[in-house]
Amino acid sequence: MTALLELDRVTKSYPGRDAGPLEILHPTSLAIEHGERIAIVGPSGSGKSTLLSLLGTLDMPTTGTLRYDGEDVAAMGERRRSALRATRIGFVFQQFHLIPTVCALENVTTGLQYTSLPRRDRRTRAVDALQRVGLGERLRHRPPQLSGGEQQRVAIARALAKNPDVIFADEPTGALDTATGHAIIDLLLGAADDGASLVVVTHDPSIAARFPRRLHIQDGVVTEGRSA
Repeated sequence: MTALLELDRVTKSYPGRDAGPLEILHPTSLAIEHGERIAIVGPSGSGKSTLLSLLGTLDMPTTGTLRYDGEDVAAMGERRRSALRATRIGFVFQQFHLIPTVCALENVTTGLQYTSLPRRDRRTRAVDALQRVGLGERLRHRPPQLSGGEQQRVAIARALAKNPDVIFADEPTGALDTATGHAIIDLLLGAADDGASLVVVTHDPSIAARFPRRLHIQDGVVTEGRSA
């Protein structure tokens, strides 16, 4: 079976202060399979978020090839990449990025506005996703009326409502206490149990230890690690 995502000698560079470019990600080759659960760990500034942005097609490689379901992402063009992110990729971030003036249901429904689903179907999916994360009784609450953990659950529901192939989560527990953070990871791992691949950036060793595969990145170099 074709890997869901594949990096083939991918690098990422940005203009440096001197004449030459600054290479943030050194040549990296790896594959992410359908339904795989992966933690990305490493010190601050090591390139974790850069790697996640490339995998999520939010950014493009400087050199090398990124493939999604066997297709070269660079060859898709920005319109198709945008459609890919809108329909097949879910994102969860440390900051919840919710609209504070509308309720949880509308926040999740808005996350589906760039799909081809009719509005009624978008609302049905949003309700279902909020129920899956335990917020069935909080549909009409606005973000300021919710705790930090509940707001992150809304953000997860927004990702789940797409029925995505893969969910990328960048430090999703960074703004939460330990117990709430692990509850959030429980929800994300549950989504992976339903078939979505899951890639989580975390600085917390106890969270990383819950993933069967770990990618460690240091100074832009990625190495593999797996649980025993």
